[in-house]
Amino acid sequence: MKKKKKKKKITNPKMQENTPKKKDNGLNNLIINIILPAILLMKGAKWAEKLGLQLTSVHILLIALALPVGYGLYDLLIKKEKNFVSVLGFVSILLTGIVGVFELPTEFIAIKEAAIPFIIGCVLLISNYTSYPLAPKFLYNDDIFNKKVINAHLNDAEELQLKKNIKKASFYLFLSFILSAILNYAVAKYFVTSPAGSEAFNNEMGKMSLYSYPIIVVPSMLIMIAIIRYIYMSIKKLTGLTSDEIFMFNQ
Repeated sequence: MKKKKKKKKITNPKMQENTPKKKDNGLNNLIINIILPAILLMKGAKWAEKLGLQLTSVHILLIALALPVGYGLYDLLIKKEKNFVSVLGFVSILLTGIVGVFELPTEFIAIKEAAIPFIIGCVLLISNYTSYPLAPKFLYNDDIFNKKVINAHLNDAEELQLKKNIKKASFYLFLSFILSAILNYAVAKYFVTSPAGSEAFNNEMGKMSLYSYPIIVVPSMLIMIAIIRYIYMSIKKLTGLTSDEIFMFNQ
């Protein structure tokens, strides 16, 4: 009797390419980018003194800033994840370090905090009138919406209407970034008043980072949810699909 040959299991490289990447943990992001740097800025000098380390306020500032910088570089170099917003975030941290190291006027912090979201908002708005609009990548992408199913239930007129609605949603997103810029400026002016490079400056920067989350980030997230809901309601009205069919979360 002839022995049956075992079939070799062939792996499809295309299937491996389509394997979804493990998404970043939002809690890790929050801890490394906001909470730990803020705690270091507020408590770092006292901890260094207790440990007998001769660290200046500038050293503490640079150590605290190294955490989000290192995390951002990990995303860029190891995970190969890069985007326009990440680059601006890196620039924001770099500018904060420059203000602290060179002891520039604290007004630069408020200007910098307002400039970043303002620039993002303006770039999104301007791109809306080019061949490569950026806002849909945030608002109407394959991670959130089941675009294949949605497109299959749209005729030409309905597809055009959806594009108009997404363009309108993009303008709402621009307004949210302008609001964020105003709030950033107000929070920075309120909290950061001491000379750059001092221990008080670091402490105020830490407080600003912590308070900016409930004052700025949470409202911005709620606005984003409202914008996504607006797009969802538009799709539902145009296609008659259910939420399970529209969103990718349920796939």
